Amino acid sequence: MKTQWTPRSEITGGILPMWRACCTVDGAVEIDVPIYGTQGEALQRARELNAKEKAPTSAATDTSA
Repeated sequence: MKTQWTPRSEITGGILPMWRACCTVDGAVEIDVPIYGTQGEALQRARELNAKEKAPTSAATDTSA
């Protein structure tokens, strides 16, 4: 089972929060590679990843054209 992508903070250098998008797949955490300086940027990326996964795949297999 896979959860939706959400922003997650990681503390680097003891004081600096860095942000990434992550989700959980079958109990394991999957982390998107890019690192962001703000929660808002990571949230935007998480929304992009969620929208990408919800996009219909029928467009790739449509042969009516």
